[in-house]
Amino acid sequence: MQRFARFVALTHPALLFCAAQAFAAPAPDTPSLQSPEPVEDKKAQPARQEPREKKPDTKETIDVSASRHGLLARSGFAATKTDTPLEQTPQNITVITQERMAILNSRSVSEAVRYAAGVSDYGSKDDPRGYFGTIRGFSPDIYLDGTRTPDAASSQSFSIEPWGLEEMDVLRGATSALYGSGQLGGIINAVSKRPNAGQKNELSFQTGAYSRVQGAADIGGALNASKTLMWRFNGLIRKSDTYAKNIKNNEIYVAPSLRWKPDDKTDFTILASFEQLDAGSTAQFLPAVGTLTATRYGRIARNFLTSDADYDVYSKRQAAIGYSFTRKILPNWTITQNMRYAHLDLDYRFVTTQALSSDQRTITRRALLQSANYNNVTLDTRSDLKLKTGPVQHELLAGVDFRSDFLANRRGQGTAPSLDLYAPVYRAITWPTYGTTTNTNETESQTGIYAQEQADWKNFHLTLSGRGDFTESMTVDNLTAQRTPQNNNAFTGRVGLLYSSPFGLSPYVSYATSFQPQVGTTRLNTAFLPTKGRQIEAGLKYKPAPNMPWGEHFMLTADFFDLVETNILTPDPVDSTYDIQAGEQRTRGFEFEGMGRLPWNISFIASFTYQDPKITKSTTTAQIGQRPVAVPSHMASVFLKKDFHIRRDLVAGVGGGLRYTGNTAGALPETFSVPSQLVGDVVAHVDYKRASVQLNGTNIANSRYVSVCTRNVACAWAPGRAMFVTLDYRW
Repeated sequence: MQRFARFVALTHPALLFCAAQAFAAPAPDTPSLQSPEPVEDKKAQPARQEPREKKPDTKETIDVSASRHGLLARSGFAATKTDTPLEQTPQNITVITQERMAILNSRSVSEAVRYAAGVSDYGSKDDPRGYFGTIRGFSPDIYLDGTRTPDAASSQSFSIEPWGLEEMDVLRGATSALYGSGQLGGIINAVSKRPNAGQKNELSFQTGAYSRVQGAADIGGALNASKTLMWRFNGLIRKSDTYAKNIKNNEIYVAPSLRWKPDDKTDFTILASFEQLDAGSTAQFLPAVGTLTATRYGRIARNFLTSDADYDVYSKRQAAIGYSFTRKILPNWTITQNMRYAHLDLDYRFVTTQALSSDQRTITRRALLQSANYNNVTLDTRSDLKLKTGPVQHELLAGVDFRSDFLANRRGQGTAPSLDLYAPVYRAITWPTYGTTTNTNETESQTGIYAQEQADWKNFHLTLSGRGDFTESMTVDNLTAQRTPQNNNAFTGRVGLLYSSPFGLSPYVSYATSFQPQVGTTRLNTAFLPTKGRQIEAGLKYKPAPNMPWGEHFMLTADFFDLVETNILTPDPVDSTYDIQAGEQRTRGFEFEGMGRLPWNISFIASFTYQDPKITKSTTTAQIGQRPVAVPSHMASVFLKKDFHIRRDLVAGVGGGLRYTGNTAGALPETFSVPSQLVGDVVAHVDYKRASVQLNGTNIANSRYVSVCTRNVACAWAPGRAMFVTLDYRW
């Protein structure tokens, strides 16, 4: 069955393309999953349709620099892989627009997801290794243009640069019915910028806190008179420190793309990117004593380095190339294929904290030497057919996707000199022997076949999704010559029902399942089974009908959710050096989120989250009933910005926000907790003709707080006040 599925995945696009040549019926554009260009909403009921915002014409764009399109997206392709309006999607999804990232000066995934309900930003902590936050209490997977990137929850994660994005989609809850294996919490899907006919060029320069100097460009245009061949280039170079000693934020990023659109039926785009990230050290590993609580020596400095500047290296190089192909076969039938090859290699040296000595000022440390080589290939092919049977409108989606991963992981470790936290003397680190602790080669492949039916009858919208996955993996331990093969098949599904009322309220309910393979064996040499997840979600969306006195360009969403994940690894009570699958974790809660534009040129984002993450089953009795580390039970935020149109070519804006994160467990079991945090942000900008200047500030009160702890000697301070000035020129 696996060979057949792979054959289908590889040959399906070719067969469909040949079929496409047999039809020549004209049709309007239908965007791919990643397409940021809006299209007319053909599914909306007449009472719910609203006109798209009129974009500035060429003359206005020349005179007015502020090509600011707002915070509310019209649709989120990632949720259904179809052009379904957000208000008709039976799931809580947040589309973080490019304008939102620009307003908030988002420099990473962690900063981009701020103000999103149910999503933690890891205590506002900078971490060059990647995103370590959670969605509904579980770690999410990171996707780029609809296909999965290399592992997001480790130092080998594939970096996502916000400058190169049109938007970022936050899908909450189980997504396996369309995307295959993955975490129960959801996914974050980044959407790359690509050439388009209405593109605006932009040059940007930024400076400010941490001696930051950054330059960026986003330029493009047509290569021929008919504008059927278009190009775009995104580039960024940055030299910057961070709040902690020797944790750098130096980056080089380039992302060229080429689009061929010979007619209204064919759209082919090549997307490429390269990024080099040099961070020096990566994180603080501070004890709770001296950060959360003072000692007789005081508190540890906020910028303290527990590692070693002469030893530490975090150097990551990643490259990707792929394409997005869309072919309109008939006015109601489209095929789409997305492919990407990604490569990542990493050099990583760091020193972590093992324990705090009884004198409460000396830490024992361990030096680690790590490298990784990661190759990732993804291919997703799908067919989208729209038809009508009597009073019911159908949209039938069917697809095949394939993913292959290879990771060569090498790690060595050894004892490092101890360090005085209040009078540090950094002594030379003896390098560990390369590859003596971990020396593995891991391969994994997944082939999935999925189908989805979206049926609209009157004001009811039904979504049915199902997917079968066939996964296999091989882990080779080069130290022991042991080979661990695993094969797992799984079926996952989703059902959702939403009712669109004529006055804008849309109640919905959905049920979805997920699975995630786990590498390894039990004490009895039995391969681990995948984790299994299930989610129930019920909510209410409100998007005002046109011409309402309180505005129509905003949306509110409130929902209750219940997530349960089983087959979690826990220590074997017979031999704790092994694991068994007796664990279970669940999260229940409530979310509210609103965003958009109110009358009087006021833009807003607001969210509130209550969740109760809890370990419900474990072989470690002390963990039962406990919440996982670094997962808050309460989060709330609000952001407001008002624009002042002083003249036709002069616009000023000012805004600010507050972000509250409740206390989190600092260890498991929860022997101590990290206090809650309240952080303020500010923004102000002036746009004059083609130029603009913007000021951003975070932690404006310069609050001193611990961002996160994952054990009693793995705490980190949050950054203090940081101010940045950005100069932009657009044409």
